[in-house]
Amino acid sequence: GGPAGDKSKDKVVPSKAGGGGDASKDKVPSKAASGASGAPAVAAAVVQRVGGHRDLFSHLQPRNQNLEEDLLLSKVALGKSGAAQVPPAVWDLGIKYASGKITGGTARTMGLLKVLKEVVADYKTPPQKILSRDLTSRITAIITFLKDCRPMSASMGNAVRWLKLQVAALGQTEMTEAEAKASLVDAIEGYMQDRIVFASSVICAHAVSKIADGDVVLTYAFSRVVKDSLIKAHTMGTKFELVVVNSRPKNEGRALLQQLLEAGLTCSYIHISALSYIMPQVTKVFLGAEAVTANGSVKSRVGTAAVAMVAHEWNIPVMICTETNKFIDKVLLDSICQNELGDTKEIAEPSAELAAAGLHTVNLIYDVLPAEYITMIITEVGMIPPTSVPVILREYRSEPSM
Repeated sequence: GGPAGDKSKDKVVPSKAGGGGDASKDKVPSKAASGASGAPAVAAAVVQRVGGHRDLFSHLQPRNQNLEEDLLLSKVALGKSGAAQVPPAVWDLGIKYASGKITGGTARTMGLLKVLKEVVADYKTPPQKILSRDLTSRITAIITFLKDCRPMSASMGNAVRWLKLQVAALGQTEMTEAEAKASLVDAIEGYMQDRIVFASSVICAHAVSKIADGDVVLTYAFSRVVKDSLIKAHTMGTKFELVVVNSRPKNEGRALLQQLLEAGLTCSYIHISALSYIMPQVTKVFLGAEAVTANGSVKSRVGTAAVAMVAHEWNIPVMICTETNKFIDKVLLDSICQNELGDTKEIAEPSAELAAAGLHTVNLIYDVLPAEYITMIITEVGMIPPTSVPVILREYRSEPSM
């Protein structure tokens, strides 16, 4: 539970409400790390002792339960975001991020790029300033504000780095301000169309080719590109059965089920606790992703790892559908080092008993699926094994426009 040399003893639950009286000993569950890294601890509820400052998740950005209200009532943006440089459109986007009205990596990236396109179109270079440098600092202030609202997704980070490269390249040209702004607006629109919209349609075509008559397809949580692929396969006349798996705390499977039923698909709906019961009947598993790392691991909604691991035990192929703009040049071995904290009330309401015992609840948003449990990653550049992710990253690094 603690760093090397820590002599504190791990305990799952204190023997008394007061925690045993020794405040110097952290009672951190020994299974917290394995559950957070994708083992069947799906609800992401980790109860731990916080008497010391060696909290297992203390490095993660804490969630402000009143953030949306604070943003609506104040224009200070938590006092550190350069609110004077945050346009109203960015402010509204931050509120939607904080309130959960815009969720999902792709939707959040599209919202960000649309707002940044407006910012570039309305930008005017101040006197004695250089466009490339001043616009870069303006974008940095906006991103800092949005990160205060909610940590950025992998695709958002890639889009921002790409845009800053485009802005920096303007300093080496002889364009006028109007020409430079028009060039950036066109570039942002091209990025959205090529790396997101067109990429999604190509992924759907690849995924549909993997669904055959008689298949029993299982999916978990809500992935837009997986949903579109299933609907397209149904529209093309493929006869297959569909199993939608749902779990707390987000219950995203319900939203996916509703949209699939509205599209005319016949679905079975189960809770993740019944996964081992239904899995012997499944022939293929399709899942989405928040990020794909350089070592082939997939960061996705908590519970994804449990679904893939059960499928792996039954030798059922697990296919990840994602755009390459979610590929990141990092390595993740677990979901503790980099994650996001959700609202703890989604797991359990605060109680006097928990407070008296010195316990609190942690709601992890994502888990990490190791590469060995993934059969194939379906992208717009083709269907690749997890071991080929570094090749894709290297190819995109070699293209200055990307």
